[in-house]
Amino acid sequence: MKKRIGAVLAAVLLLGLATACLAREERGEDGLLLWFAAPAEEQSQSVAAALSSCPYGGEDSVPALLAALLAGPPQDSGLARIIPAGTRLARWSVENRTALVELSPEYGGLEGIDRTLADYCVALTLCQLPAVDGVRLSAGGGEGRLLRAGDAIFSGAEEEPVDVTAALYFRRAGGNTLGYELRVFRLTEEETPARAVLEALISGPRDEGLSALLPPELTVRAAWVDDGVCYADLSGALLAAPPEQAEEQELLITSIVETLCSLDKVEQVRLLVEGEALTAYGGLDLSGPLLPAKPKDGFAGTPS
Repeated sequence: MKKRIGAVLAAVLLLGLATACLAREERGEDGLLLWFAAPAEEQSQSVAAALSSCPYGGEDSVPALLAALLAGPPQDSGLARIIPAGTRLARWSVENRTALVELSPEYGGLEGIDRTLADYCVALTLCQLPAVDGVRLSAGGGEGRLLRAGDAIFSGAEEEPVDVTAALYFRRAGGNTLGYELRVFRLTEEETPARAVLEALISGPRDEGLSALLPPELTVRAAWVDDGVCYADLSGALLAAPPEQAEEQELLITSIVETLCSLDKVEQVRLLVEGEALTAYGGLDLSGPLLPAKPKDGFAGTPS
């Protein structure tokens, strides 16, 4: 299966990553790649040239790839360093196909777009490994944010990308209410907005005041919109360990519905698991259409 690589665009940054899809089976004759910032002159020509890569010929392992990445780009590559010089690998492991990476405090000094680019340089590089589907990256302690290959949407240079805005709903810290983050996704004709926002919802929020509701091992099998109905086919991980409390179950389902219904042309949602219609979730009856709690209002106000 092809693994699309790139970064979800933050609304305020309007960051685009343009190149073709990078698949594990399409790594090229030289093997794996290392990801760095594109040359400054290319970035000035287009916001769709934020990151680029160079060949890597070393050992196919997490520590070896990280060592090469932390050393910086080859001098003759024309690529730029994002990760601060002196950053070290403190510890790492791979659990449930997620690489848990802790870097030294130097990395924690990155902020804003620099941190976003650096995070994705690490994620893009490590997610090429057959045993790694996601990266949870932290610096100087802490849990860190999970980055998946599904977060990344690459725009082919031969296609016209389209910016799609969506509100991603997560749990507010310390309670059982929802808050949202606005995100902008740059998509091509090959990408569906529904799949993109669902995969970003699984990856979790960027705002420290919000937390993810969906299990991190959940994957999106398919997502499409037909006559105002968004059909979301999810993996069996959704049913593996549902919350015990009905309130928690409702909050999780509502986060999916509200997120998908923030997209244009989506008025209601139907959920499937492994291709079969989901008619119940815990004590919730999902046999009918799932509607958003409030009419669309251009994301004005604070969701409850």
